[in-house]
Amino acid sequence: MTRMSLYITLLACGLFLVGVEIFIPGGVVGALGALALAGAAVIGFTSSDFPEWFGWLSLLLILTLTAIAAFVWMKYFPKSPVGKMLSLTQNISKKDQDDSLWKPGMKGTALSTLRPAGKAMIEGKRADVIATDGTWIEQNTAIEVIKVAGNRIYVKETKLEI
Repeated sequence: MTRMSLYITLLACGLFLVGVEIFIPGGVVGALGALALAGAAVIGFTSSDFPEWFGWLSLLLILTLTAIAAFVWMKYFPKSPVGKMLSLTQNISKKDQDDSLWKPGMKGTALSTLRPAGKAMIEGKRADVIATDGTWIEQNTAIEVIKVAGNRIYVKETKLEI
């Protein structure tokens, strides 16, 4: 096998293996493809069959093809039928707190001293709450829900009795 045919074989196999990495995840096939491309670049530099400038041209060609392939991959593959089949998609139609049992304005009582977090009974349901601004609220004090963010319920002390 001549150096030129070995060079072309390594270049073709390297590009093929990097492409196959899409369908066989794990990194082994892609790493073998990268090694084949590196081997092609080394042959381009060290072979006496090629002119001296051929190694640099070979390296530039490999890097350019890799950059173009990466750009095309990121830009167009996720929108293709195969890309849609291989990737997860999720549509979020509601905000986080839309499904929450807790709404601003609900009233309750602190079951424990809130320093600033603790337990509370809000409209007959027990909940973990956080006092706003890090204030302490004594046990059995009337509270009101101010804000719900994710699974956090922020409350403040109210003067109203429940």
